[in-house]
Amino acid sequence: MSLESITAAGNVEVPAYLALQELGFAIDRRFLENGTEMWVATSDAFLFSAPSPLELLGLCLMRQTRGPNWKADNNQINGYLSTYYPAALDESQDANS
Repeated sequence: MSLESITAAGNVEVPAYLALQELGFAIDRRFLENGTEMWVATSDAFLFSAPSPLELLGLCLMRQTRGPNWKADNNQINGYLSTYYPAALDESQDANS
């Protein structure tokens, strides 16, 4: 069986939009005063906003997966930073010295 590969690109914007609709969200495309495009997904309980439908779907899935306590705690943040951005931890420790 081969591995399915999906990459964040223009061809995933419409499927992301359709997935949001299937999840029951009303979708709106807005422009901020500075002209920045913002996509908004609303339901009875939630309002999510992001620069693209794909990022919007990511926020919805994050909240669905992690629940109301979706934010990362300091240990989780440090674990992420130590894995992917170890220099950031070194810099913050130098600043606290």
